[in-house]
Order: sequence, then structure tokens, then C-alpha cells
Amino acid sequence: MNNNRKNPNNNHIPYMEEERDLELENIIGNLMIAQYQVDKLRSRLSERIGGYGSASNKKASTNIFKHNDKWYKISMRVDEMTVDYPE
Repeated sequence: MNNNRKNPNNNHIPYMEEERDLELENIIGNLMIAQYQVDKLRSRLSERIGGYGSASNKKASTNIFKHNDKWYKISMRVDEMTVDYPE
């Protein structure tokens, strides 16, 4: 690698070969996508619980399903709350 060669876009920055870790880039990209999805889901949940996103005011959900001859019931309840933080 010739570090004395100049980058054609900027005469003050020496040309350097990039070493890329594609797995690391993929992990970082996935983290960014996941954070975006979490933010969107939190926003949707907040709007729904606050009453803006739904005509109904239900704040609970129940799902019943069968797997391997056993029945399961999953219940979730969401409550809005206020937390005071000491300053």
C-alpha cells in the first residue's frame, strides 16, 4: 500500500486502504434498525394507551393457544403512570 498517494477528492488527506469488518457493520446496522423499531413501537403503544390511536379504550390483551396438547393463556395489561424523579 502506498500511503504517499493522495486522495483525488482532497489533496490534504493521504490515501489509505479501508479495512472493513462486514460482520461488525451488519451488527451495527441491525442495532440501528432495532432501535428505530423500538422507538416506533413505544410511540404506537403510547398513542394507543393514551386513546389517540384507537376508538376502543382497552388496555389489556389476552391470547389463548394450544401447543403439544397443552393450552396456554397469555394476558397483558398496560397502565400509564407518572414517575417523579428526585432532582
